Order: sequence, then structure tokens, then C-alpha cells
Amino acid sequence: MHRRAAIRRLPLARVRQMALIGTGWSLIGLGALMSPLPGPFGFPVALAGGVILLRNSAGARRLFVRLKRRHPRLLSPVERIRAKLRHRRNAAKAKAAATA
Repeated sequence: MHRRAAIRRLPLARVRQMALIGTGWSLIGLGALMSPLPGPFGFPVALAGGVILLRNSAGARRLFVRLKRRHPRLLSPVERIRAKLRHRRNAAKAKAAATA
């Protein structure tokens, strides 16, 4: 077997997904490092990393759903924000469909 045949190329979408997952974890780590600083600077950075991770990782979504079922009161603010964003997105889609 040739050496070139043994090397499998990853599709560009998979490479992009892996890069976004790495970025999400990096932002979560950066947010954790920034959390002892005065002010709320670490939380928004970690939250942005969590959003990127949830959008690109099936394992992170499964973990989030499991935590949401176990601790609904703890994650209810996050769920309210997600519902509000989902409503805005659906309304924008409906408006775009109505004008087209």
C-alpha cells in the first residue's frame, strides 16, 4: 500500500468544525483565567465560548441537555435567552419569507 493512500484527507467542513470547537474551548479557558480580574470580563468571554461550543459539538449539546434536565432552575436563565433568540430568528425568517 502506498503511503499516500494511507493518509486520509479531512473534508473542509470537518476541519472548520474542529477549529470552532477548539476556539470555543479556548474562549472558555480564557474566561476562566479572566474571572479573578475585577469586573465581569471573564463571564461574557466564557459564555461566548460556550455558545460556539454548543453550536458545533454534539457531545457538548448532549451534556447541556443532561445538565438542563438535572438542574432546570440553574440553567433557566440560559434557556430563556435561547428561547428569545430563537423567537427573533423565526420572526426574521417569517418576515423574509413574507417579503419574498
